Amino acid sequence: MDLKGKIEQNYLEFTNIIKMAEFSNGLEDIPAEEWFKIVLSSLNTIKLSKKKLFFLGNGASASISAHFAADFTKNGLIPSFCNTEGALLTCFSNDYCYEDAYMEMLKIIMSDGDGLIAVSSSGTSKNIVNAANFVKENFKTSPVITLSAFNPDNALRKIGNFNLYLAANDYNYAESGHAYYLHLLTDLFCNQKEYISRQISTILMAINEVRQS
Repeated sequence: MDLKGKIEQNYLEFTNIIKMAEFSNGLEDIPAEEWFKIVLSSLNTIKLSKKKLFFLGNGASASISAHFAADFTKNGLIPSFCNTEGALLTCFSNDYCYEDAYMEMLKIIMSDGDGLIAVSSSGTSKNIVNAANFVKENFKTSPVITLSAFNPDNALRKIGNFNLYLAANDYNYAESGHAYYLHLLTDLFCNQKEYISRQISTILMAINEVRQS
């Protein structure tokens, strides 16, 4: 395959993964529009209640998490945090273990009603899964939002109240896809008066047309 063909193939594969994203509410799959409406409502509750939002990830997913913690703080006006600061992360990893580091942090800095957005391509990273489980079991009014890929039966996807899954087998597609949907969520949240009835319907109409074709 020549370079042009490879570029076109990559584009088609990525756009297809985006269009075929799966959304669930922790119990069953739901339409994308319903998922976004519920998640936006949860974020509005966090904002109005003056609560916080925490993002978790490893590696590139940690970078994505830091990106959107900044966006939600500055543009969404929700105090948002990504717990990857070097001294903090190594302190908790050393005193406990890496698999429990995020969970032990959240025990101290998170409270009921705060939100958690957990990003993991595999959906099996122990530190992310342990932290999400802790929040789900101990903070009854805290929404747990997950973004995962690879195996559709991954552990993280089973934990969240609101889950977004991409049928991607490569990190580049999974990570880029997660970033895409977090950009969309951020844009819809920050501009919801303008977009809530227009942009979601337009985007998801196109997705439904692809699924039916």
